[in-house]
Formats: sequence, structure tokens, C-alpha cells
Amino acid sequence: MRGKKRRLTAPSTTPWDQKSEREIGPAEAIVRACHRNMYRYRHAPASLDGEAEFFNAYTRDACPGCASPKIQSKGYDKNGMRRWRCRSCGKSFSPATGTVFENHKLPVADWTEFLLELFSFESINGITRANRRSTTTVPYWVAKLFAVLENIQDGVMLSGTVQIDEKLYPLAAKNQPLMPDGSKMPGGFSRSKICIGVGCDRRGSSLFVREGLGKTSGAKTMAAFGSRIAPGSKLIHDMENGHNMLVRELDLVSEVYNSKAICKLPDEENPLREVNRLCFLLELFLNSHSGFDRDDLDGWLDLFWVIMNPPTNKMKKVAFVLDRAMHNSKTLSYREFYKKKPS
Repeated sequence: MRGKKRRLTAPSTTPWDQKSEREIGPAEAIVRACHRNMYRYRHAPASLDGEAEFFNAYTRDACPGCASPKIQSKGYDKNGMRRWRCRSCGKSFSPATGTVFENHKLPVADWTEFLLELFSFESINGITRANRRSTTTVPYWVAKLFAVLENIQDGVMLSGTVQIDEKLYPLAAKNQPLMPDGSKMPGGFSRSKICIGVGCDRRGSSLFVREGLGKTSGAKTMAAFGSRIAPGSKLIHDMENGHNMLVRELDLVSEVYNSKAICKLPDEENPLREVNRLCFLLELFLNSHSGFDRDDLDGWLDLFWVIMNPPTNKMKKVAFVLDRAMHNSKTLSYREFYKKKPS
């Protein structure tokens, strides 16, 4: 018989919640007070200064439900956020309707801090602990962020002098393929790893694309880079045969090196040092979230793209993501997310 499901402890709780001031010592009292004060701060109501102003700065010219332009202003809600009503379908809506902030209970200020921490390579568990969040909240926020960033790399075009390489990242332990006798596959087998195409140019642009399982090939390389490298560019790469089709189809000027030979060179002399550095940082980033679902790899690559590309200032990156979220007609409810991915 299956045992009872363990109930998660609320992040607001302390060991002394059921005790009076006289039943606990001074050290216990100060810890409880500090924890409660910080929890209240982290979970402040959505009417914080600047919240309504942020949303009201994004006006509506059509209904997010039926796309009709026949809308009329209905004033403001109790938090000072603008409201409209559609004369075609009768739906009432706000600037947040139809975005990832629809029906949000926590202030945008919290999302701002959440993004700053993610851009600093902080892990999901670390953010959960530091912000006193439920273990189900931050994964949900990450899923909303991935929805906002979806397809963000589609317009990337590397040009001029371009470097490309591949990074093999292991599948989750539970999805590792087995040998015919049921034993684990040796680490050198590429079928147990996901191939990620990494590219950059000297203008500071970079690209991170999932190519599929196992070693790259001409078809995989073309799918990853064929529409993202300007024809006629100079391509600096290793002796991977899968790159030949890309060079031929895009009429690239090929500068090829033996990866085993150049790996012994000092960094300043390595002709592939920029793309090698990106591969190294990508591995560090993914390892900081090592328990992530590999089905979400595209989302993590989009996030890493935001981290590694201009603007360099993290606060400017946060502003860019918030603005994109308000112009992106995608929503994701808490119940919908955990229906697909039970905790």
C-alpha cells in the first residue's frame, strides 16, 4: 500500500510558531521575528510603489481575448491598475492580461530580484532558500521565464569572423542508455549526451542551439547554424567533418585547426579561445542547475543567451526581459504548469 504523501512545510513556518513569547528563549525569539519579517517583506502585496505605474505604462489598443479594437476604459482597480472592457466580447482586462503576469499575486519587484539572481548563476535551490519561497514557486517562475524567452535566438545572425564548436552534455541519470547486458554505457559514448552547438563572432554575438543526441553531423550543423551565419563569413573551427557541409553551402572561408593540438596552447594563442570559453561557461551554468529536466534544455539555452549577450549590465538585462514579457502574449497558470509537471 502506498504511504501517505508527505506534506511540504510552508516557507513561512518556524519551529516556534505554536509557542508564546514566555515559552521560548531570547535567541529563538529573535530568529523567529527576523524570519517572519523577511517573509512578509518577500511576500508584500502587489500594490507596492511603482507596480501600478509599471503596468499602466503599457497601454492596450485591442482586446487580448478576441483582438477587437473596440475597447473602452473602465478606470482603475483597487491597486491603481488600469482596466478596459471589450465592447465585442464583453471581457474586462488590465495591462497584465494575456501576459505571464496575469493574475499574479507577487510584485514585479520580486521577479526583478529573481532575474538578477538567475543572471548571476545562482541555482534554483539557492534562490528558493535565500528568498524564503516555496519549493514549487521558483520552478514555476522559471517556466514562465522560458515562455517569455522562447524563440529569442531566432533572429541571431553571426557574421564576419565566426567561431563554432560543439558541447556534449550528459542526459539525466534516469535517461542514460544501457548496454545490451543492462550495464551502464561507458562515458565516452556520445549517444548518452546531448550535442549543443555553440557559435560566436567578434562583434560580441553568440548562439547556443540544441543539435540532438550524440555527435554532430552535416545535417545537424546545417540545422543549427545554416540560417544563423551570414554567407561568405570566415569560419574558424576544428576538424569536425560535420562542418564541411556548412562551409560549402554558405560559401564560408574556412580556417580549420586540429583541436587536439591547439588545446595544448596558452589561451591567448588558441584560435578558438572565444568559443571554448563559451563552452566552458555553458557547462558551469548547466551544472549549477544539474537537476534540470533535459526537456527544458532549450529554455536554459535561451536564458544563457540572455546572460552572455549585450547588454552587459544585469539590470539592463532584467529591464529587457520585463519589457519582452509585457509585449509577449503568453500566459502560464500555476495549476496548468503543475498539471503538466507534478511536483
